Amino acid sequence: MIKKILIISAFLLIPAPSTFSQSTPPPTIKPTIKPVPAIKFEEETFDAGEAWEGEKVSHTFSFKNTGEAVLLIKKVKTSCGCTAAILSSKEIAPGLTGEIKATFNTKRFRGKQSKTVYVSSNDPKHPTIQLKLQATVKTAAAFKPRNLQFGQVTRGEETTRIIELIPESGTIKITQLTASPNIFTARVLKDEETKPDEKEETIRPVRIEVSVSSDAPIGRHNGNLTARIDHPKISSLSARLYINIEGPVKFSPRMLFFDETSQKNRSVKKVRLNKSKGADMKIIGVESTSPQFQAKTVTIKEGREFDIEIGLAPEIEPGRYQGEIIVKTDCPDQKEIKIPVRSNIRKK
Repeated sequence: MIKKILIISAFLLIPAPSTFSQSTPPPTIKPTIKPVPAIKFEEETFDAGEAWEGEKVSHTFSFKNTGEAVLLIKKVKTSCGCTAAILSSKEIAPGLTGEIKATFNTKRFRGKQSKTVYVSSNDPKHPTIQLKLQATVKTAAAFKPRNLQFGQVTRGEETTRIIELIPESGTIKITQLTASPNIFTARVLKDEETKPDEKEETIRPVRIEVSVSSDAPIGRHNGNLTARIDHPKISSLSARLYINIEGPVKFSPRMLFFDETSQKNRSVKKVRLNKSKGADMKIIGVESTSPQFQAKTVTIKEGREFDIEIGLAPEIEPGRYQGEIIVKTDCPDQKEIKIPVRSNIRKK
């Protein structure tokens, strides 16, 4: 009797086969796809063809938001200051369109040109797109060199440079010549006589002499040379002028830097002042714009050469410091000489 009870109990503990075969699998959870914007331009490169120097070349780039979320134009910038870009709207709804108008100023450019407009948006696949505005710039003539560099010139010296205006073909006539600011003057040099065997279509450069006033102030100066010409398409051409006018007192090095080693060794660095021409010079005084630096004068050659000895203050705290050592002189053209000083003292 006990055996029968055990057999029946064991039998009841065995699950029926249909229990496994009829079980329902758990439902599959599909991931939620977040809608995103998508920017699509009709064209990303446009060639405007030929244009005369000085003309403005423009093109409107159209685009569409082909995505399912609002398109945000974060930033539009150009590759140089000669090109401007105007955006119609910063937010573009799905299915709608927008525009970016690009304008390239061809002044001072010649030949094949390609300017870039960078468009940044919240499109995850194309966060930045580059648009190209191209043109071939024609000109009547070009300056050689393109810009005139005078370099470093001592105040009071007579300084002149020659620049040429070279026509694309034949000859060209300058109707008006101006130089600015008024420290510059310019004149057209007399043309050489035409040789008997020279053809009429021979390219003849126009030579221009540019001078700098002897009383121009000390410092860096930028200017413009502008030539008005007799051309049906281009009224004027221009070149940039650059010069750095120094005083009669030369000094070297031009700046000083101190670090923690300089502090540890109590290093003193020297700047040599030299006046080789003109009347003798006197040092009236030396002062520092920052208390972290100290300076004094040592005469090397009376009236001509001096050393400015510069060091760190004894109890300087760690940190970055900058200032100027101002040397005051009796030189009428250079009453103050400013020497930049820098330091980086780290914690021990």
